[in-house]
Amino acid sequence: MNPTEQRLKTLTDNLNQLYKKLGFFERELMKAVGAEAKYGITQQIEEDIIPYIRKYEQEYWQIFPINAIIISEEEATTELTQVQQAIDKIQYSNSNGENYPQKLLDILEEIQTKLNDSEKAAAAKLKVVLPLIPMIASYELEIDTENFIYKTLESIRGLLKKKR
Repeated sequence: MNPTEQRLKTLTDNLNQLYKKLGFFERELMKAVGAEAKYGITQQIEEDIIPYIRKYEQEYWQIFPINAIIISEEEATTELTQVQQAIDKIQYSNSNGENYPQKLLDILEEIQTKLNDSEKAAAAKLKVVLPLIPMIASYELEIDTENFIYKTLESIRGLLKKKR
């Protein structure tokens, strides 16, 4: 096992232990009686557990090999279809009297435009979001395959022109 793999394993073990500890304190918080007891447990969570979780997660995702995240075209198509369905549902609800904030509608319109962009393949528009702590923190990775393919094709064309 190389040093990077070893560090990832250590970070994973540390995070698992911290999540167990966090779960224990959260259960204790639910059982706690009185504001002082709840405050003490909350402080312990915020000062002794959460900062280490954030630190280890940040380091983990800095050294995690990006090429280990592989999404097939089929999975990407499925996800994009689900996004399209969610947009359609919100737009339908909005047209039937539900009032969504204008900012949300603007963002949805921008997403819709990108989905309808026929010049780009689905893989060129792929954005991966991995939840680290659900509803609190996530890691985003945007894969720009269009530029990669363009640069590769230009390199190949350049090599072919030199051989002629």
